[in-house]
Amino acid sequence: MSILKHDELDFKKINYNKPEKQGIIYYSSINYDNKPFYLQTPKMSCKNGFQDVLDSKNSLLYLEPINMDYSFYDSLLTLDEKNVKNTFDNNKEWFGKNIPLEIIDNMYKRNNKPVKKDSKPNFSFKIPLMKQKVQCQIYDQKRICVDFEKIQENTEVVLILHVKGLKFLKQHYYCDIYISQIKVFLDGGNKYSILDNYAFNDREEEEDELKSLEKELMLDVDFVQGFQKEKEEKEKIQNELRTAKEQFDNYKNAIEDLESRLSKF
Repeated sequence: MSILKHDELDFKKINYNKPEKQGIIYYSSINYDNKPFYLQTPKMSCKNGFQDVLDSKNSLLYLEPINMDYSFYDSLLTLDEKNVKNTFDNNKEWFGKNIPLEIIDNMYKRNNKPVKKDSKPNFSFKIPLMKQKVQCQIYDQKRICVDFEKIQENTEVVLILHVKGLKFLKQHYYCDIYISQIKVFLDGGNKYSILDNYAFNDREEEEDELKSLEKELMLDVDFVQGFQKEKEEKEKIQNELRTAKEQFDNYKNAIEDLESRLSKF
């Protein structure tokens, strides 16, 4: 599966299938280069929180760019124009009659509202819900699954959107896009990494202390050799201790990873 960023899009690779009837609607599925069309957004700021989404009828997450960058907005506008043009080019085959471009353009319901001068673009994307339970995965900066409750107003997120298809209703049609994954940036997520145990490398200080001690005591050869042997034994034990600590840390990280994976069930 390939996740595309908006500035990587080649709009010529977007393909549309002939609309098929699904109940009372018609649906034209969309793919990108014959693969599912997944689009990654830039980092954005939420304008509503999880409770607002759950309480609303349309389960939309409202967002705006972090800065005054309009590039993602422009990419979505280009996608809208592509959708309208493709519908017009294929309307005879799809609907059995020629429909003027103006009518098709008026029927198309765009995802993005026009931007006021000196204002940030506003976006809204659907969060898939089933019985008030979110159906998409939400991760933090450490790639750990987190609850939907972590999303509050002004929370910064990156989304993966599934551009699924064109949905034709009686009076209008629109591009069916929903949120497939969310990466949430939590305060203090990776700011500090604190070691639990004493971790300083004191070998140089220990060697300096040994040299000083040898000089002060004017040790004879036999004593020095015995002391050197103790030093080597000490270093051997220190090396074994260091290896044991590293193994312990590895086991600890593995346990934390398994607990994190287990929490997903």
